[in-house]
Amino acid sequence: MLNPLAYLPFFKNEQPARPETTETDDIIPVHLFDDSAAARGIVMVWIYKFDDILDPDKLHTALSQLFRMDGWRRFSGRFRYRPDGSLEIHVPHECSEERPAVYYTKKHHDIPMTEHPLASQLPLSTGKIATYTSPKVLCSLGLGPGTPRNIDEFVSSGKPQFCLHVQTFTDGTLVSLTHTHISTDLMGWTSILEAWSLILAGKPEAVAPMLGYREDPFDAMWNPKPKQRHILADKVLDGWGFKYWGLRSLYESWRNPSESRTLCIPKHAMERMVQEARSHIEVKADATTASDPASKPFISEGDVLAAVACHMLAQHQGHSSTRQLATIMAVDPRSRVTSVFNRDAAYVQNSPTNIYFFYRANQALELPLGKLALLVRKAVATQATEEQLKVTASLSAESMKTTKMPVIFGDKTMATQFMSNWTKGKIAEKMDFGPAVVRAAAHGGSRSKPGHPVYFQGSDPAHNTVSVISNVFVVVGRDYDGNTWFSISLPGGMWSYLMDYLEQFG
Repeated sequence: MLNPLAYLPFFKNEQPARPETTETDDIIPVHLFDDSAAARGIVMVWIYKFDDILDPDKLHTALSQLFRMDGWRRFSGRFRYRPDGSLEIHVPHECSEERPAVYYTKKHHDIPMTEHPLASQLPLSTGKIATYTSPKVLCSLGLGPGTPRNIDEFVSSGKPQFCLHVQTFTDGTLVSLTHTHISTDLMGWTSILEAWSLILAGKPEAVAPMLGYREDPFDAMWNPKPKQRHILADKVLDGWGFKYWGLRSLYESWRNPSESRTLCIPKHAMERMVQEARSHIEVKADATTASDPASKPFISEGDVLAAVACHMLAQHQGHSSTRQLATIMAVDPRSRVTSVFNRDAAYVQNSPTNIYFFYRANQALELPLGKLALLVRKAVATQATEEQLKVTASLSAESMKTTKMPVIFGDKTMATQFMSNWTKGKIAEKMDFGPAVVRAAAHGGSRSKPGHPVYFQGSDPAHNTVSVISNVFVVVGRDYDGNTWFSISLPGGMWSYLMDYLEQFG
């Protein structure tokens, strides 16, 4: 079993034996922000459910072709440890059956998914707010035989970075991919799905160039060093303060183990929640707002969901608590730092940028949802500018050298949670496997399109309930019926708070 502490900077991890080097391999570096302690400790298992019967070999051939293309061939490479413990990638000069670009397995089940012990547990919306089996429990459904489950197994097995497992049933297909977080973050992953779909469609010329095969494009975010000072510069958590926060967080996580579940909020409930939040910040129309609509306060659906997460963490502390809380929100710089990134290129790697929203527990409980969401919006607006994101990258580059983690802001006694919103990735739309459809689904109530997934999830198969940041809210996305799906890890008590809170919108 994977040691949940092994990849933290406080603990040493014994390396496995290193496989022999193939002399003809092209040896390239793992980029700075890819080789973080957090990325090493996470393996992503993606499971995509299709109501269509797909051709597994077509999917495999297209993905293998993509990972043989210039730039993209980085992902046909194998991870190897260097003597100093850092990682590098060994890219085959030519891929072969012995050393393929993609590790591929497939299986046919001559039954419908409803009769399979695990596939039958994949969530189906009911039109009500509901929770489902932990996505971690379902991860084994997506792991083909021989698929590595952690970075040490990827290294020692000599397998490529991406493992494809396709299972066909009489009523649909499950397409699963496994990779370490070292390979890419979410937005990089969506670039792979988009390129894969184009190869399937016979349009390799339309695939975006993949920058970063050897040189790291993210270096341009912090080199030369930004001149602007970070708005949270006085809150950098390092040295003994960082260690105290980490150890205290581990202790609290041990005392209150997290539970992972999938949550579905139907369209009507989400609309009510957002509408109520916006009613909290409405201002009376006057001459100013009539002439300048931009002067009216605005909160997005993402701001509202972040505010709900903040409210839950505050509730968990207790009504009388004045403890500082931090909600860390992932933010993608590719679309925001236009002086560095080209919109027509693919950057398949990890970003070091996050937004920090700080608040006191008692204050969060006193504020209406909309006003709390407006404070979230303010944090995003001030920290997600091009210059601020560059400074974040610069501070993270310095932090990586000593802690193997991006910069952390806050107080050593703070309670922390992490939030990631995958909605902007538009995964279900970009993943177009239409050319691989052998038999299209007989559609019932769902408005999904042929060749597009009707449900998907991405999770780490490790059942680690002890972590520095164990509270995690992931907005997975919206399906074709308008339901919003979440993958959430919370202590048991917080789940009770959350479901009771959401009931008012059901």
